[in-house]
Amino acid sequence: MALREPAEIELKLLLSAHALAVLDRHPALQRPSASAPRTRLEHTDYFDTPDLSLARQGLSLRVRRHGKDRVQTLKSTEGGQTVAAVRGEWQWPIKQDIPDISLLAETPFGTRIATLELQPVFATDIRRKVSNVNLVGDSIVELSIDVGRVFAGEATQDVSEFELELKRGAPGPLYRLALDLHATIPFIIGVESKAQRGQKLLTGKAAVAVKSGAVALDGNSPASEAVRRIIAAELGHLLANQPAAITGDVEGLHQMRDGIRRLRTVLALFGKQLDRQDSRQFEAGLKRVGQVLGKARDWDVFCTKILPDASRGHIAQSWLEPLRSAAEAARRAAHCDMKEEFARPGMTGLVLGMAAWLEPDDAGSAVPGDDALHRPMRKLARILLNRMARRVAKHGRHLRRRPIEQLHRLRKALKKLGDSADFLAALYPSKAVQRFQKLSRHLMALLGEANDAEMATGLAKNLCADGSGELTPAVALLARWSDRRRDKALAKLPKAWAKFSTATPFWS
Repeated sequence: MALREPAEIELKLLLSAHALAVLDRHPALQRPSASAPRTRLEHTDYFDTPDLSLARQGLSLRVRRHGKDRVQTLKSTEGGQTVAAVRGEWQWPIKQDIPDISLLAETPFGTRIATLELQPVFATDIRRKVSNVNLVGDSIVELSIDVGRVFAGEATQDVSEFELELKRGAPGPLYRLALDLHATIPFIIGVESKAQRGQKLLTGKAAVAVKSGAVALDGNSPASEAVRRIIAAELGHLLANQPAAITGDVEGLHQMRDGIRRLRTVLALFGKQLDRQDSRQFEAGLKRVGQVLGKARDWDVFCTKILPDASRGHIAQSWLEPLRSAAEAARRAAHCDMKEEFARPGMTGLVLGMAAWLEPDDAGSAVPGDDALHRPMRKLARILLNRMARRVAKHGRHLRRRPIEQLHRLRKALKKLGDSADFLAALYPSKAVQRFQKLSRHLMALLGEANDAEMATGLAKNLCADGSGELTPAVALLARWSDRRRDKALAKLPKAWAKFSTATPFWS
């Protein structure tokens, strides 16, 4: 039996019932090239072991039935993090309601699954409305409006979403269609598949933070391809952490804030080569979102790290407790602001806009910019890294005489150089990169400790800015403790800087 091409590129968008009704009448879906919509009821059973062995391997196996038809599907999440989900997909029509395990031998995962004792673990009931839309060039997108529920035992979750799946052609038109729809319909980008939602219902576990992974780069490919790969991966990493951040997960928010910083770093790294108007627009949007995330992250650090450390640093709990209560209230307010930011059109528009900017309508250079982007990435990398290193050197001069606010600029420049090195590390020997990263991270840790000490004092003072006298003694104690921490870190800084600044860069 011939296999369907094992790839799926799908953008999942979440919206309200009212927005679904508006979507039906949107002009983008009324174009002559759009096929007549087809509506069907689908019941899908997902199969796994009781301990979710397939899910842990990044696999999902399902049997979907509508009417008399049965379709078995195996999906793999090995496509990496991007805005649109990129998954391996294998499908077979079958006769029964349970998987035909023999068919899986045709996939790379057949031997992993053959000996497992599979059973239905959760299911979905969905009313699906499907139509195809022909876009620029030869791109065809299938638009599916899904309303229903996911259920695992007694636990259920409503589904209200639409999916744009690329059936043929380049992904650029898919993102531009999403932007067109987003101009008048409020929605947010969904990052969890129905299978992942079923797994969460079954286990009762909340979403977890995801770290960014290394980006595979070919030094002989054009620099524009490197830009596309890096930004696509970072956008995917940003979105992948949104479910955890929304639940208040400290690491999820941390990863999102880092993701914003890393996206800004890409724009700075390739800044002279990219279209200036485009990069300035995206930089402004990223900075705005970063400020909202940064405020919530600062209060997370204050409440979960600074105050516990201060308690271990011999400040009595009785002094810190009033400060803790006020800080937790400020933290909750900052997290509310963050959730509101996620729900606003700006966040979704920014991500879709950057994703569309990366992708052409057909084959060719994906990112607007100058001729340097056509050069092999290997030849451009040294120039770019030297540019970032010069910024670090500028802020590191006369280190002992630098006030703390100028050291913060050094820390930011050093983070940008570190991120840039991470992006381009695949082009250089790993041991040389690791030596650089070790020196860089030690220096950043000292600068970070000094920065956290200053931040802690500033946030604590803000808590009693309304004239509340009961917090003043605790703020004074915390300020003295923070000053000692800052001074201790700063005392170690010259030696760490000397080692870092005299080391031979791995890209030389």
